[in-house]
Amino acid sequence: MATPNHKYKLNKKTLAKIEHLLPRLKYSVFPLKLINWLENFKEEEVDLAIDLLSVFEYIPFNEFMSRLNDLLFSIIRNLPKNDKVLVFPYGKFGKSATFVTYPLKNTVAFKKMGNNILITNDLQNLQDKNSYKHIIFIDDFIGSGDTFCNDYKTTNFNHKWISANNLNVYLLCAIIMEDGKRKIENKFSEVKIFAETKYKIFDKIKSPFQSFGNLKDLENISSKYGKMLSLYAPLGFSNSQSFLAFSHGTPDNTLPIIWVQDRNWEPIYPREPKIRMDEAKEFKKEIAFYIGICNRLGIDIISGKSIIDKIKDKYVRKTISNTKSAHSIVALLFLKNLGHDNIIICHILGLTREELRKIYIEAKLKNLLDFNYELNIYGHQFLEELKKKVKKEKIRKDSLENLTKKTNEIYLPYTFKGLT
Repeated sequence: MATPNHKYKLNKKTLAKIEHLLPRLKYSVFPLKLINWLENFKEEEVDLAIDLLSVFEYIPFNEFMSRLNDLLFSIIRNLPKNDKVLVFPYGKFGKSATFVTYPLKNTVAFKKMGNNILITNDLQNLQDKNSYKHIIFIDDFIGSGDTFCNDYKTTNFNHKWISANNLNVYLLCAIIMEDGKRKIENKFSEVKIFAETKYKIFDKIKSPFQSFGNLKDLENISSKYGKMLSLYAPLGFSNSQSFLAFSHGTPDNTLPIIWVQDRNWEPIYPREPKIRMDEAKEFKKEIAFYIGICNRLGIDIISGKSIIDKIKDKYVRKTISNTKSAHSIVALLFLKNLGHDNIIICHILGLTREELRKIYIEAKLKNLLDFNYELNIYGHQFLEELKKKVKKEKIRKDSLENLTKKTNEIYLPYTFKGLT
């Protein structure tokens, strides 16, 4: 953990500021992580750091998928009926473009196309090439536009074949920076771009900080720490000044103060896979903590009933403790409540798709999910009751992970991970 620049003072006023940021960040981070990030700054800079986060955009998986669905619909709604479409994740295999294929093919828009749409990364060996009329290049995020421009005319894209067959060319990505969009449009006028355009966060005209009245101060503080963290790109790769993160990763075009980790800096949305995996482990520890509370209370975590019986004159546990299965169900409910997709849930919990399917079935049998395997009223009520049990017991581990602070009061947030 990085050495903090100051110790964040905990009182009703400062905690209220933390709580107001949580919904803006869509409850994607624990309050402690916010505090750790704010402690990177000097004490007199904290209010500026809070202003920065107040316009930061976090895109969870379900929202990401929804954006892809809407953009794909925008393309296909104007296509002649039965026209065949190719979808091509450009760039090297394993990069962000290939990640987009999973959520895209599970959208309503994609499924509506049926057999008339195909995802492939091998145009060279494509069968029945001449039957396709359109090609859509996909990515999650485009910053400078350099990657697309550099790859578009390579042999991997078989650009000559695309031109020879007079294919309509589209570029679909969830987010594109204005500079990148302009570059692509200027170089390749035939490419029709479908994406939400974002502007540099410190743009003198279009920055949301213009209404704050402290645009220059916010830019200065970001640049100061950005130079400390990334000399070559203090305001993001290619000076993109992006200010967003996805649940599956943070673009390096985003300000380094958001994602870089070193001995002097604690990130809030780290880019490194190892850091994200470590955070997944911490999440599972939190779920284990809730189960530990119920074990101590002698309560079955799912039913709320006692797991202790009186036999003769002694009270004994009829169930030794809440099980690993209970741990998985609770974790699933928490993550579903946060809006995570199955692929992200599998990643966080370290499960295979088949293992996750069995947990879904078990949760449904316990009447915590509806017929569509979404949280029903009992599932939401269960999460509420679970939090009440924890509050009632008033047990806090003597560790930062469970938000214990050695102050005059223990921090119990009014809202926590989306629960009130």
